[in-house]
Amino acid sequence: MVTDPREAYDRWPGHVEALGPVFQEARRVLRDGGTFYLAELHPTRQFGGTQAHFEDEATGETVVIEAFTHPVSEFVNAGVEAGFSVRGMGEWRADGDERPRLLSIRFGAGFDVADLQQ
Repeated sequence: MVTDPREAYDRWPGHVEALGPVFQEARRVLRDGGTFYLAELHPTRQFGGTQAHFEDEATGETVVIEAFTHPVSEFVNAGVEAGFSVRGMGEWRADGDERPRLLSIRFGAGFDVADLQQ
């Protein structure tokens, strides 16, 4: 179990400099017909300066987690280059948000189960 937020944040795509290896490994282990779902802080927020952080309970200090900003095209292209197809995408806002808060992309591995039904 991960108890230090710094360790948990290191596992998310926004905290990974090179996206290619993440998508390649996901495609390697996912069966054809499977789905790889990505949800990430929307790049427009990151480009605007929003960054993951937490309060250290022991010190009360705000700890900013190092992040790498990736435009939407980098996520899509890394997925396609790894052998995925884009099945859907969303840009999610909370009430009152001027910019999207989250980006979600649903990637398909190999054939799509819906294709078999046609």
